[in-house]
Amino acid sequence: MLLLCANCFTDGIWVVRNFTYAFLLFSILWLGNGFLGTLLNRVVTWVDNPGKRFLITIVSTTLFSAVAILLVNWVYIVLLNGLSAELLLSMRFRWTMLTQLLVTFFITLSVYAVSFLRSWREAAVKAERFQKENALSQYEALKNQVNPHFLFNSLNALTSLVHPSPDLAVKFIKQLSEVYRYVLDSQHKEVVALEEELAFAQRYVFLQQIRHADGLQVTLPEKVPTGYFLPPLALQMLLENAIKHNKILANEPLHIQVTMEGNTLRVENNLQPKTQHELPSGLGLANIQARYQMLTNRKMEVASTDTSFIVCLPLLTFQ
Repeated sequence: MLLLCANCFTDGIWVVRNFTYAFLLFSILWLGNGFLGTLLNRVVTWVDNPGKRFLITIVSTTLFSAVAILLVNWVYIVLLNGLSAELLLSMRFRWTMLTQLLVTFFITLSVYAVSFLRSWREAAVKAERFQKENALSQYEALKNQVNPHFLFNSLNALTSLVHPSPDLAVKFIKQLSEVYRYVLDSQHKEVVALEEELAFAQRYVFLQQIRHADGLQVTLPEKVPTGYFLPPLALQMLLENAIKHNKILANEPLHIQVTMEGNTLRVENNLQPKTQHELPSGLGLANIQARYQMLTNRKMEVASTDTSFIVCLPLLTFQ
């Protein structure tokens, strides 16, 4: 610092000391504030609560920078130059440290402004991707429910019930209408409660069992704790995939077991692939996984053995 040296630029030792001082001050402020930013990102993000994040950032950055500047100047005055620490109380050094603090504050503010804009943009892109994936899944689910095969099979099943079992036919119609209602109602939701998805799955399974009778055996949990969520129609898509790609015969029934294990929903079916496979739509498991990626860091787990196919869906909690 120029106020400590009369022949500054001709004194090599002074140059080394001041270079060390400047490098030390810059490094501590840059790395320290960078670490603070990383730490704050884990506590409160710019996207979730920008006002709170801004306030915490201003306070923490100012406090850290003030302490760091004071300590570095003490090292410079006392250790590097061998002067009295009382020099820090002089008006010149007060103004010097205040200037350093203001410069640090505005530089840090600029960096955080860029960070906020980047986070906001990433969040916007992520939200748009999620909406597209969600809309795609809802479209696929709705398409599968209203495609001619599904309607034809449902009407055939209904026709077979009208005369011998009119009460069952009425129940079939109600369950069919509830299936459509759920698909339409959930199209704008990011997640649904586990108990709602299971209730929908129960209706969907009822329709399928009317058609396949003893060839389809599905076990669903009767009671589950509240507070767990998952993407809408995720369970239904797994049930549909199992039904679509496996043989379903009275003497070779398809067994699907849905169980809750901790904070995971496990869906397992025995493997008995059809001899002729339908071409996959390209959605299915990939679509479910894509929606999970936008909601959580937990991944959907898929496992296959010689006799069974298993998918584990993460159950989400919001506390």
